[in-house]
Amino acid sequence: MTRSGPGTPAHSVRLAERADVDRLGAVLADAFADDPVSRFVVPGGRRYFDRLRRLHRMEAARHVRLGSTWVVGEPAPVGAALWAAPGKWRQTTGDVIRSALPAIGIFGRSLPRSLRVFRAIESVHPTEPHWYLAILGTLTAAQGRGVGSAVLQPVLERCDAEGVPAYLESSKAANVPFYERHGFRVTGSIEIPDGPALDTMWREPSSA
Repeated sequence: MTRSGPGTPAHSVRLAERADVDRLGAVLADAFADDPVSRFVVPGGRRYFDRLRRLHRMEAARHVRLGSTWVVGEPAPVGAALWAAPGKWRQTTGDVIRSALPAIGIFGRSLPRSLRVFRAIESVHPTEPHWYLAILGTLTAAQGRGVGSAVLQPVLERCDAEGVPAYLESSKAANVPFYERHGFRVTGSIEIPDGPALDTMWREPSSA
């Protein structure tokens, strides 16, 4: 499947498979290495990138199981959009059990802090049915080439066709204009005590 955003080159977009999970952990760790929330919840030091890679591998594995992760790049992905379908964004009991021990190894002494951040994010999550963009990331070397726009399109097109909104949190103010170009609008903010703020963004389906 080939997709492109407004004014961007075409890219081959496909659903992620289990074989992509390890690669997605590395791609998303690279994309989020300087992310304010990542820096706040994942301990720094020489193991920072490895911890971040394991965190994103865990998230990628969960979303691949949901069947709603889209990637760009052959044979290895260079960008991904991790979506949850309406009613599927909240972790199941099985997800919590699977992630418990890995989370301790990833966050270490920062685990209580990370839990506070995730609870703050979850507390304002909309209750109206919507598609949830949990993570969007592109390998640093591939940024600026339309990968992010392309990998968003399959679900945004579905949202428009089915009349379903979409929701996300942006942890970088610099990314807000990008999402606005795809129809999202800032609806509020999540203030993290002694930490970074996130913008909440909502997209109504297009009738065009």
